[in-house]
Amino acid sequence: MFTKLIAIDSQKIGTVHFHAFVVKLDHDEVGFALFMDERPSPLLYFSKEHADSITFKIDNEQFLEIVKNSKFPLEERKRLYADFEFFLRAMEQRATAYIFKHSTVKYVSNSRDIIRYKNYYITASTDIFQQV
Repeated sequence: MFTKLIAIDSQKIGTVHFHAFVVKLDHDEVGFALFMDERPSPLLYFSKEHADSITFKIDNEQFLEIVKNSKFPLEERKRLYADFEFFLRAMEQRATAYIFKHSTVKYVSNSRDIIRYKNYYITASTDIFQQV
């Protein structure tokens, strides 16, 4: 489903290496994705929702794995999440500039989801996954 076309950037945050790519999705549609380490499917990706509207999807299972496996103390988790959010915002801007120039993009970093995910990571809570 995801074919990596162009590597945009990468950054190691904590123990996870994040990689940003322009990807080919189903039906030759182009999207933008963030992968963890060397996984074949992305942690999150952006794709067309409508002709001129771009939205994102997050793989909750991968996110849950990060939450469960992080052994960092609270203050370090806050710093790591801030680093991740900074990287995510930079990648969202690049995605908009490179492939979604003429579309309205729903950014993860501007959504309510970012606050919810931040709280789950920092507090090491997995309650979100019982509700979804």
